[in-house]
Amino acid sequence: MNASSWRSAADSWEACVHTSVLHTITSLDVGGAQVMLARFLGRIDQNRFSSSVLSLLSPGPLAAQVKHANSGLVSISMTERPRPRDVFRLTRSISRAAPDLLHGWMYHGNVAATLGSVLGLNFSPVIWSIHHTVRDLADEKPLTRQLIRLSARLSSRASAISYCSRVAADDHERLGFDPRRRVVIPNGTDCDQFSPAADAGAKLRHLFGLPPERLIIGHVARFHPMKDQISLVRAISRVLAQGYDVQGVFIGEGHADGPVRRAARDLGIDDRITTPGIRGDVADLMPGFDVYALCSAWGEAFSLAAGEAMASGVPAVVTAVGDSGWLVGDSGVVVPPRDSEALAAGLIRLVCLEPAQRRALGQQARRRVMENFSLSLYVDRHLELYATALGRRRHISS
Repeated sequence: MNASSWRSAADSWEACVHTSVLHTITSLDVGGAQVMLARFLGRIDQNRFSSSVLSLLSPGPLAAQVKHANSGLVSISMTERPRPRDVFRLTRSISRAAPDLLHGWMYHGNVAATLGSVLGLNFSPVIWSIHHTVRDLADEKPLTRQLIRLSARLSSRASAISYCSRVAADDHERLGFDPRRRVVIPNGTDCDQFSPAADAGAKLRHLFGLPPERLIIGHVARFHPMKDQISLVRAISRVLAQGYDVQGVFIGEGHADGPVRRAARDLGIDDRITTPGIRGDVADLMPGFDVYALCSAWGEAFSLAAGEAMASGVPAVVTAVGDSGWLVGDSGVVVPPRDSEALAAGLIRLVCLEPAQRRALGQQARRRVMENFSLSLYVDRHLELYATALGRRRHISS
C-alpha cells in the first residue's frame, strides 16, 4: 500500500470517530477465525469506534479475551440448525445494536450478518471474512455444503469479502462467490508475543524430560482428520529410522489419548511422541522447537500456528495446502500433502542442518513474518477496508 493510500484511509477514519462495528461469528471456541477476531479486538482503538461481538452459539473460551478488550458480547444461543426463534433473536440483536458496519466471521457469521441486516432493516455495510479453503466440496459436512452454496448466492450483497489466503479466494470464487468482492488479508502474528528465546529449548526439554541433545519437531493444533497428524507421526517414524535423534511434540486437544498416541504405539515410537494436551503457554514453548511441522491434508487457509512458530525463530516444514507455501517462502520447506515420505524428507532437510544454520533460517522466517504477516499489518489492512466500505456508503447516501 502506498503512502497516499494510507493517508486516504487515515483521513476516512478521522470522519469515522465513534463508529460502531458489530462482529457476528459462529462461536468463540478456539479456532483460527476466533483467535484472529480476539486479537483484532485487542489491538483496535476503542476511543475511535466501539466494537461488540454477537456469538451465534454459546460463547466459548475466547469470550474472556473479547471482554478483556472492552468489547460487548451477546449470544443468541442458536442450535446448529437454526430455528425460527433464532432468526428472530438475530434480527432483534442487530436492530438493537444498530451498528454502522457489520463484520461477519466464518460462513455462519457471514450469512447471519447479511440476513440479520436485511431482515432488521439495517442497511449498513457488511464485510465477510473467510478462513477456510475448499479443495473439494465433498470434503465438507452436508450442512456446510448447503451453507457455502447459500453464501455464494448472497456474496454479491457483501461490501467486501476478506479472505485470509489467496487460495481460499480462488476456491470460493470457483464455487460462485462474487470475484468483485475479493480482498486478501493474510492472518497476522503478534511478533512481540511470539519471539525467539535463547533458553526456551532447555526449558522445553526439562519440562518434558527429554535429553538435551535431542531435536524437537513441534506441532500445535487440535486433532482433526484434515490436519492429518497421523502422517506426521509416520514421518517422524521414518526420520527416526534414518538415525536422527528427534522427539515429536503434539500440543492441542485430542492427542493425549487419541489417534496420534495410538499411531505412535502401533509404529513402536511411543516414547518419541509427547502429547501434553492443551497448553496455555504456547508462546513460551514454541521458541523451544527446533523445527515446526504443518501436516494438513486439506482445509488449511493460512496457518496461524506456522506463522507463530516462524515469528518465534523456528523454521517450518509445511504441506502445500492453502497459502502455506506463500507463508514460509524461502525460509522453510514445502512438501505435498498426504505424503508421509515427502514430509519425512522435508523434516530431515532441516534436522540435518548445523544448529547455527537452523537458527539463521529461523531468523529469516521471523523477518518474513514481521515484514509481511504481522498482527499490526492485519489490523491496518482491515481498518483500511472498513474506511473504504464506510466511505462508499457515505458517497452513495450523499
